[in-house]
Amino acid sequence: MPPTRQSATEHNEHLKKILETGQIGDATPIDERQRTEYSELLALAKKNPRVLANKAELDNFMANIVERAQIEEKDISEYLHPPISDFETYKVPYPLKQDIEAEEELPTELLESINAEIERMDAILRTGIDDRRKPLDPVRRDHFECEVREFNPDDYPETIPQAVSDLECNIFGHICPVVFVGESITETTENRRRGRYIPFQTKMRVVRRDNYTCQRCGKHLQDDEVEFDHIIPHAKGGSCEECNIRLTCYDCNRDKSDVFEL
Repeated sequence: MPPTRQSATEHNEHLKKILETGQIGDATPIDERQRTEYSELLALAKKNPRVLANKAELDNFMANIVERAQIEEKDISEYLHPPISDFETYKVPYPLKQDIEAEEELPTELLESINAEIERMDAILRTGIDDRRKPLDPVRRDHFECEVREFNPDDYPETIPQAVSDLECNIFGHICPVVFVGESITETTENRRRGRYIPFQTKMRVVRRDNYTCQRCGKHLQDDEVEFDHIIPHAKGGSCEECNIRLTCYDCNRDKSDVFEL
């Protein structure tokens, strides 16, 4: 989703502050709720360091990206964006290992990062300050300077139209692929007036109503797995109104075909 002019300007000012201070991140006081959360997480981590494995792995991944960009003398953004040619394919933001087997020994580098995070949480509870400040590395300094230098507020809209906001994915914030894959790209204006066409506003309401879940088998669906099923089949007079549309997975939708289920 594109930022508004105000939010883009605020981000630009934030980058200027980072460049002036030479530090990324802030040091902020924690409240009682945060203190409780940190205390509980720290107690769990000291018993089982694996609870911090995914966070530590992400930190290591970003550090490695910075190091690689510096060695290869490239802009860091080249390593953070997937090729635009396969934008329609669902992907997690970063290629991380999601689960580490309980019996598997943690790699030395990962264990060191976990221990560093445990020490950081100890310091937060001791001082009452969540200090996330880190020195600004040359790779990100070059990238931020380029962003600030090329920033033009006129490139951003004053507001985001409601019609565009309705397309926003409620998980990742991008334009939901459901809008692009739900109907053939070759459909005509005339076909939009009749037949099986489902207005995108209806699609988005159905997606959010059904919470990305197949209404037949209960499978949680990713953006590119969503299928729109007519409860009363279109071939038997079913409408394309929201009350007659539900989410299903590919297999359930094909299995049902044009059968009317009561």
